[in-house]
Amino acid sequence: MPLKLKLAAHESFIVNGAVLVNGEFRTSLVIRNFVHVMREKSVLREADANTPTRRLYFTIQSMLMQPPPSAALMRTYKELLAQLREAYMRPENLETLDRADNHVESGDYYKALALLQPLISYEAQLLDVNPHEWRRSGHARPSGGG
Repeated sequence: MPLKLKLAAHESFIVNGAVLVNGEFRTSLVIRNFVHVMREKSVLREADANTPTRRLYFTIQSMLMQPPPSAALMRTYKELLAQLREAYMRPENLETLDRADNHVESGDYYKALALLQPLISYEAQLLDVNPHEWRRSGHARPSGGG
């Protein structure tokens, strides 16, 4: 099934690790085959990866931005996932982690990231930290992760 992206003027997006920027006007793109795509508004900056679930998100995001993931990145991912499986106790949160892991294992990193966004909000409540703002104003360039 094709993916349709509606992009604002000057909005950045990543395709298979390449950062692309839309021109002066809103536009729509249709992607007909499977590629690793991430919109600027979904990018978590490394400085914002300051909680356990955000660190997992950032690690998966790095896999998407720099395919294929390195062995070191996969080790980091597995360690963070194991830590979160021990930290979360609610069955629905563990199920979310399992579903996200299934997407990572199949190489569909974007779906894994989408599943983690509600967990990041839940974690912010638990830790009493500011929730992450997924839609940022302005058009800052996404940073690569590692």
